[in-house]
Amino acid sequence: MADNIQNMADGELLGVASTLLQAVETTPADFGLTAGYVTSLETARDFFSTALANHLAKQAEAKAQTATKEGGRDALEILIRDARLLAKAAKIDDTKTATMGIPTQSQAAPATATSPAAAVDTSERMRHTISWRDAATPENKRKPRGAMGAEIWVKLGDPAPGDEKDCTFVTLDAFTPYVAQYGPDDAGKTAHYMIRWRMRDGSVSAWGETVSATITG
Repeated sequence: MADNIQNMADGELLGVASTLLQAVETTPADFGLTAGYVTSLETARDFFSTALANHLAKQAEAKAQTATKEGGRDALEILIRDARLLAKAAKIDDTKTATMGIPTQSQAAPATATSPAAAVDTSERMRHTISWRDAATPENKRKPRGAMGAEIWVKLGDPAPGDEKDCTFVTLDAFTPYVAQYGPDDAGKTAHYMIRWRMRDGSVSAWGETVSATITG
């Protein structure tokens, strides 16, 4: 508890008021107080209790609204970045791409950025289920702080890619796992996946280790 009334947290102050009221309400004269004082104390205590409850409820509501807004922003940013990357993968010329109005700057990742580690489940025909984790905390499904999601790129067929220029952009995936669906013509081919973090500020992490898997026919 704080050492003076002014420095008390709201809950502490309310607790002191309740303790005081309980002590003096029956025999206020024993403490040099009056019945009028007890009434004023009880009224003030109840008013503050209601105001505090309303304040905390508003804070919780604002926090929930902020989380909803941030989730909506992330989803919108992912779709906008997808449009730019897909246009690039489709080799749309720069003049036409510029009409999309999407900023093209891509910063270097922060020095503390990690890279994703991925695994591919091939148990279903013509489908790869790609799970990813932060390489620094593989037991945790959470993205590193500041990451929008994992950029997934793929190259079909050997040899494995040297860099992303050999690959096709697949998606910016916000929630693991991602399911990649293939057609009959791809059966038996090897899919090589390169994955990196895309941060909210537009920067990207280093590439995680390339993972390869056969497309089951």
